[in-house]
Amino acid sequence: MEKNNAQSQSLKRALGLAECVTITAGAVIGVGLFTVGSQIVGLMGGTVIVASLISFVLILFPCAMYGEMGAALPLAGGTYSFAKRAINYPVAVFESWNYTLAQIGIGASEAMAFSNYFVRLLRAFGANIPIDDNDYSLIDFFNGNADPAIFWWKTIPAIALFLLFTFISYRGVEMNGKTQNFFMFFFWACSLVWFATVLSKADFSGVTEMVAGVGIPHGVNAFAQAVLLVLWCFFGFETIVGMGSEVKFPKITLPRALLISPFCVLAVNLLFQWFLCALTPAEHIPDLYTAAAPYASAMEYAGIVGLPLIILCLGITLGGDFSTMNPCIAGPARYMYIMAEDGNFPKYFGKVHPVHKSPHRAVVLCGVLGIFFILSGSIKIVAMMCAYNQIQCYIIGYISFLMLRKKEPDLERPWKCPAGTFGAWFSIIAFGILLILAYDPVAIWYNVAWDALAIIYYLVYVRKRPIPQEALDVEAIALAAADPTPEEKAKLDKEYKLWRIISYSFSALAVLLFVVSWL
Repeated sequence: MEKNNAQSQSLKRALGLAECVTITAGAVIGVGLFTVGSQIVGLMGGTVIVASLISFVLILFPCAMYGEMGAALPLAGGTYSFAKRAINYPVAVFESWNYTLAQIGIGASEAMAFSNYFVRLLRAFGANIPIDDNDYSLIDFFNGNADPAIFWWKTIPAIALFLLFTFISYRGVEMNGKTQNFFMFFFWACSLVWFATVLSKADFSGVTEMVAGVGIPHGVNAFAQAVLLVLWCFFGFETIVGMGSEVKFPKITLPRALLISPFCVLAVNLLFQWFLCALTPAEHIPDLYTAAAPYASAMEYAGIVGLPLIILCLGITLGGDFSTMNPCIAGPARYMYIMAEDGNFPKYFGKVHPVHKSPHRAVVLCGVLGIFFILSGSIKIVAMMCAYNQIQCYIIGYISFLMLRKKEPDLERPWKCPAGTFGAWFSIIAFGILLILAYDPVAIWYNVAWDALAIIYYLVYVRKRPIPQEALDVEAIALAAADPTPEEKAKLDKEYKLWRIISYSFSALAVLLFVVSWL
């Protein structure tokens, strides 16, 4: 009876390599690139490639480490499950609190970015809709400090989008995977079409010419903050590991997805950053730093309207934004589900839908929390707060990697991270330094309050609650992942080779564009 009950509460393995790559890339490519990440171009100009390459290097070891842990322990909850096993229960709960907040916040930021570009898309079709680049919260609206029309155009589309993807996640991981593939491939297709339509208007001098106040930021703190906001464009790589119990052949698929995804993200980031620099008139580059929709603003500065602007906004809204929303709701919902299973979150949220096999109650809670973030009105504050939370989680993940190797040297590791011990220590030190240098004086107080709340929650609610046997049974079922047949393995190898060729080629092309511009 207990085994049957555990089976009914287990998630369904339905995600292949394509879905794992699109979920990982989709979780990363979105709000960061099209808002705060591209605003840094207004601060750094063409030297933004420095911040992007630093960010790329900083996530290579983390991706490889998570590939090793994900293949060895393909469980829901990702870092939470690793930390629980490698460090201790309190640290795992603390990590999970921070991760769920960060991911839901990213989803809310994505929805807010969607509103900014969606309004510009409607304006490109001739709609007379008021816009401005200021942030407006619900408090501003009630205090009369926000124009009602602008506030609702910024808010209602964002909330509607968040609710749509809450519904998609509610319907289960298969729908998540199918919609994710569609939106990610749609985004890539729109991007290529947009690149082709505006390439003739690109100006190499826009990449290399430095204008007043644009270049490598002076001061360690200023440069670290700039790097952090670009690095945020690379965060989210661990999302698919948090859905490890829903991946087919995870011992092979998870590390491969995490080895491919950084190159996909680097290629997209550099290509868009290059075009942003090349299309924006030099005198308007500093204006990008405060633009709510930098790419749309850049095209307006350059006088590029009509079809190219429509293609851009379609790609960002229906592709880039949509592809990020899926994992930003599905990922934290899995954390809440496994926490509820373990008894450190209300048991109500640990149920799996009998038909859709999704943690449906946790998904709905993510939707509700996301709406509260949207009503805050500020992408930049949410971005800094979420980046800080994510870095804390990543450091816990790197420590878990070291502790797992020490405590469980005989644990089956289908794939091992090269120079893993060095990579873990390098990542802990690098992310720790960035955590100290790049703090935001406004956002930090939200982080401190949330961390304090997490500690209080553990002491009051969790400390004396043992993990129930049913949760251990569900975990045992998840760990018993089947291996592929020789025919299935050959198909997986062929698919992996194709993904590598494409991702490596576009990464090299993106770097080459900057090199040619500088030469």
